[in-house]
Amino acid sequence: MRKITAFVIFSVFMGHIGAESVAEKAKYKRSEALGQIIYLNVPLRNFSSERPELTKEYEEVKNKYAVALGFFFEDNFVQSYKVFLEVQNSLEKLYEQVSLFYIDRTNVLLTQAVKEATEVEVRFDKRGPFATQTIGKKREAGVRISQDKKETKLEQRIYDPTDIHYLYDKNTMIDNLDYAYMLLGQAKLARQKAMDLEKWLEKGKAMPPTMKKERIEAYRAVINLCRQAKINGIMVMQLNRIYDNYSLQTRFKDNYFMKEKHLDPVFDFAIPDEFVKDASDARNNIFDQREKIMVKGEDPAKILNEDRKPVPKAKRFDTGNK
Repeated sequence: MRKITAFVIFSVFMGHIGAESVAEKAKYKRSEALGQIIYLNVPLRNFSSERPELTKEYEEVKNKYAVALGFFFEDNFVQSYKVFLEVQNSLEKLYEQVSLFYIDRTNVLLTQAVKEATEVEVRFDKRGPFATQTIGKKREAGVRISQDKKETKLEQRIYDPTDIHYLYDKNTMIDNLDYAYMLLGQAKLARQKAMDLEKWLEKGKAMPPTMKKERIEAYRAVINLCRQAKINGIMVMQLNRIYDNYSLQTRFKDNYFMKEKHLDPVFDFAIPDEFVKDASDARNNIFDQREKIMVKGEDPAKILNEDRKPVPKAKRFDTGNK
């Protein structure tokens, strides 16, 4: 009799432990999935127009998460955990597609940076005519009166003085490109390793949740590497247009957003318009919100509530830049 009673008590105790275990698993998966969903919010808000199908999948994942959360609050932890696992499966596929998109877009951005850096490298190489000519000794173009009271034309400067900065910035541009491509290479390698995880499984065995989490974290690392690579690629473009913000910063010199150290990409003429979104995203900022910030004269709260199409920087600030 005592043996039977002890067995019953032990069975009840083990059942109680098992129920607690599922609840803890559901709680952990809830926190894990939420963090993974939050991380994707900025990338998919920024690039929804480029990949609308990914945005649609993202909304479906959030809806599925809400269902799992409903079961969780009902204390139906078994069903909640099951749906959270489905959320993880969907997130894994979504992260894989987003990571590929980031690699492709980074390639496009760095290709443009390479073209610009190549032009600078060719034109301002130390063996080229610009670097070997005498700089600073040519007199400005104009007219002066000689000692015999005759007008004498001055020699015309054969270079643009602002171009001299390339002689100093060229190596910095090349170094940024070198680092950017190293990061892009690491991103591609990390993505491939994540995709190859299934090779370590026994044939026919499903991938466990821990390994799927590891794969998602690898895809997330790919996105982070691409973002940093884009920052370095954009730096090449900024150095190539180092004087483009002068008139804007002079005109709005008292505005905090116009300070060089705080210059937001939406105000930065040194960044081509087609890559401003990438610059904002690399800072983990949502571009469509930053786009609505104006220099002065408008109520920010009102602007954020308006559904406006993006306006090119040059047109918005009426600087005459194209």
